[in-house]
Amino acid sequence: MNTGIYNRTIVTLTALTVLSACTEGPVFDLLQKGGTTPLIKAQMVEGAVTLVPPSGYCIDSSSLTQTFALMARCDLLDAENGALDAPIGLLTASFATNNGQALSAADVALASNAIVIETIDTGGLEIVRAKTDTPPDGLAKTHYRAATQIDGFDLSLALFSPPESEAQGARGTEMLRNLIKTSQDASIATDVAANTASNTSDTKKGFRTTFSGLFE
Repeated sequence: MNTGIYNRTIVTLTALTVLSACTEGPVFDLLQKGGTTPLIKAQMVEGAVTLVPPSGYCIDSSSLTQTFALMARCDLLDAENGALDAPIGLLTASFATNNGQALSAADVALASNAIVIETIDTGGLEIVRAKTDTPPDGLAKTHYRAATQIDGFDLSLALFSPPESEAQGARGTEMLRNLIKTSQDASIATDVAANTASNTSDTKKGFRTTFSGLFE
């Protein structure tokens, strides 16, 4: 895929950003924000969730807010990380506090004025293949959307890719599953580390209090 077309696609895609049922995505002109470092993970919603892209993908740090991230293949973001054999595509992730009702992938698609053409149940995770009449420049009308919950937050995902990209097929759904699993695992690990650090700190404080009390 021509890099110039890809760069224009990023701008077009981020300008569209009604990519989530949770929040309206921000509008970024990534071509005017040089010097940023692509990330292999990011702390979202004030650290409650650790977002980890699928293998071969990186997060464009210039796109980041607490509730939104744009991801693409690492090499196309000029990252040192290898892209492995990842298919070309553009991923968006949006977070919002859960309102007590389960958010479905179909909800995400409908909120973005996309038509659901297929529902794919992949081991409990609902992914939909949807169609929009106004796809970003160079990308196919058909794309994937998914939704899940992590630590009390709704996560909605959209994956756009060129018509010839392997992300249009099973590899696209695998990318979404990979992102959700690695993000869930990383978020749990972060929670455990934070709780362990807190408990260790409390133990040390208690020991110091007890020890000092012996000499009063």
